[in-house]
Parts: sequence; C-alpha cells; structure tokens
Amino acid sequence: MGAVAKLTFYGGVGEIGGNKILVEDRDARVWLDMGAPFDLGEEYFVEFLQPRDRFGLRDYFALDLMRRIPGLYSSESLDPTDMAWEPPAFSAIFITHVHYDHTQQLRFVDPNIPVHLGEGARTILESLDTTARAPFLKLGTHAYQTFRSGQGTTVDGLEVEPIHVDHSAPAAYGYLVHTSEGTIAYTGDLRHHGPKKALTEDFITAAAAAKPIVLITEGTRVTPDDPRGTLTEADVKADAIRLLTPLKEKLAIVTFPGRDVDRIRTFFEAAQAVGRKFVVNAKTAHLLLTLQKDTHIAVPDVTRENDLILFDRLMRKTDPWEKELQAKLKDRVVTAEQIAARPSDYLVQLDFWHLPELVDLRPPPGSPFIHSKSEPFEEDDVNDAVLQHWLDRFGLQRHQLHASGHLSEREVGEMIRTIDAKAVMPVHTQHGERFTQLARRVVQPIRFEPMTVG
Repeated sequence: MGAVAKLTFYGGVGEIGGNKILVEDRDARVWLDMGAPFDLGEEYFVEFLQPRDRFGLRDYFALDLMRRIPGLYSSESLDPTDMAWEPPAFSAIFITHVHYDHTQQLRFVDPNIPVHLGEGARTILESLDTTARAPFLKLGTHAYQTFRSGQGTTVDGLEVEPIHVDHSAPAAYGYLVHTSEGTIAYTGDLRHHGPKKALTEDFITAAAAAKPIVLITEGTRVTPDDPRGTLTEADVKADAIRLLTPLKEKLAIVTFPGRDVDRIRTFFEAAQAVGRKFVVNAKTAHLLLTLQKDTHIAVPDVTRENDLILFDRLMRKTDPWEKELQAKLKDRVVTAEQIAARPSDYLVQLDFWHLPELVDLRPPPGSPFIHSKSEPFEEDDVNDAVLQHWLDRFGLQRHQLHASGHLSEREVGEMIRTIDAKAVMPVHTQHGERFTQLARRVVQPIRFEPMTVG
C-alpha cells in the first residue's frame, strides 16, 4: 500500500444514515461507523417479510444490498453464502454513537476486529442487545474497546482521537483522524441546541485547531425546507408542562425514541412537575438500570424514584431480563387496569408497537398524545396513518413536541466556517448539493470509489 491516504464511502452518500466510511493510510485500514441505511432493502422487504436471519449474508449478497468486502465479515455470516471467510483485514472500527444507522452492520462483522466506542455507548449497546426481541437488532459479541473524550488511540500507525458531541443519543463522539496527509475531521451526528451543547463546541474547537484537510460532516437538516422544528430540549420540557398542567382529569401519553436518554429525563421531570408518575416500558427501564454503571450519564434511578414506574403489559411470555426487572422494582410496577382506574395520576410511555394497550388503558376522550419524535418524512407514511386511526378511535389529541438530534442548515454552515477545513465532504444528507452554499470547496463523496485525501 502506498503512503497516499484514501477514503472510501460504503454508505451515508446521498442518504440519511448508513454511515460506513473506510480510511486507509499506510498499514492502517480503519472504518468510521458500521451503519445500515434506514431504507436498506425496502424494495424487497416489508414488515414481516425480511432477509432470512439463519442464512447470514446470503440474501443481502444475492440482492446486492451489501458489498462483498474481504476480511470484514464473520465466518458465521459467510458460511451460508458463496463467499469464503478470510482472516480480518482491518485495523479497527470506530463507532460515533449507538443509533441503528451507525452500528447495525456490526452484527455481520468478524468478532476479532476491535470496535472502539465511548464507555457509555458500550453500556447502552449491552442493554439493547439484552432487550431486543428481533434477531436483526442484536449486534452480538465484539472486541469492544472503550474510551473517554480526548483519549486518542493509535491503530497500525494511525492516530484516531475521539471528541464528544451532543446528540439525541448519549455518549456520542466525532473523530479527528490524523493521517500522513493531514487530519480528517468526522462529525458523526451532532446538534447545538441540546442540554450538552458545550460538548459540540468542544468538538468544533478541537477540529478547528487540528486544521483539517477534510471535514466529513452530516447534513441531516441541510435541506430546502427543514421539517424538524428548532425546539431545544428545554423547550420540549416547558411545553409539555404547559400542555399537561390544565388537563387534570385526562390520561397523558407520550412516545419518543427509545435510546434518547435526554428525552427520558425530560418527560420524567415534566411528569414530576405536574404531579404525575412517569410510566415507562421494560426496555426503557432496563436501559436506565444499565446506565447506572456509567457515572458520566446522569439518569433517573429507576430503583429509587417513586415517581418512575414500570408498565407491565401482561405478556404471555416474560423474558428473563424482564422478570428480573419486575422483581427489582417490586411494588413499582403498574398494569393498564390500574392506570385506567386513575388516569390523572400518570404519564405513560407508549411505543407505536404497543398501541393496542389503549384498549385496556381506556383514556378519557381528549387525553393528550405527545408525539416526541421527528415528523414522518413522507406525506403518505403508512405507520403515521395507522397511528392517527388509533388516536381518532380513542379521541386522543395529538401534540408534536420534539427537539432534533441534528444541527440546522445555518449551524452546519457556521461549523464549516469555524473549522475551516480545506475541503468538505457531506454525508448523512439528501441534499449534498446545498453544501456549495455553505463551504468554499465541496467534494461530493462517490459510493464505493476510493478517493485520495490530499
């Protein structure tokens, strides 16, 4: 391999999510993220029609959904395919944060390739691997190595330095990759309006100081019309309190992304402020419990807080981890029947897949349903139509209260000017062309094509 540093983009090009970027420099071959695109295989698969888990990568290769990359995949994933396993040919994988579109293809990766990630991210993935019911959500065993912000790691002569950022998942990082040609700054996903915006400022400052030759940046909200509002996390809390205060006789319901620990805290505090108990599902309770190991992420103590209780959905089969959870929380477990008897005492977390619980929750008509996720991208979103039918059926009032996990277009432009890299490469965006208004030199990444860094 020559001394020329190269970048190859296997995902995240012209799409939101699916980041999977290979950096090669002398002896080092390092991946930045290992995500799956949200729409991977949507031409072939829907709902319960899915790739056959028992055949590893066979269906993915046959439909050209994933590249045949020698020395990346585990023998378990390759045995059912016509591609032979080869010993690992990569130095390491560096994960920015725990979201599906940055981690999900780890499940196919050879377990001997070191996977570097934040201490808190490792803890969260541990919880998700325990509580996931669908096999495709379990990432399996890996040679995880954890760091804290600013702790650089050198792999095969290449130094990779993580700097924390604020995002809608905790323990999120950007990276400075110090190659022989100069530094590559990679944002991962980040925002400036969250409770820890100082972390994002730390990253921008460190990136600017490194005088990078390339800034690889996300551009989720770089778009002609940004559907994601500009609420901050503090706004979400204040608006929720304002909304719930007068609704004394109603049941309050909320749905939010399960890995967003800031959002869990927001609604716990909002519930307390209006004198309600916050009822969370088992996955959320398990995540809070697991996160107590990581002292750097402040979460409500699910074993001690009297206002935080577990929703027992009366499943026919209770998984061992859930039984353990119920035993730990003892009398702080509630059923739909109990909630229905005193609706005004509770704020209930209700995921989309749990909507049939409304049958037993019997919310008084006019009860608020707080949708604390981003708006659906498509007008004709099937799930959103189904959600609306449930809300109409039970006379629930829908309220949109969400703080995005991403910088706005204006903030992306400000970051680009401050970091002042020689070139900008946009990923995790559907509007890469708009970056020409934000940066002096924009290089559009080309999928699967090695590009020189210099």
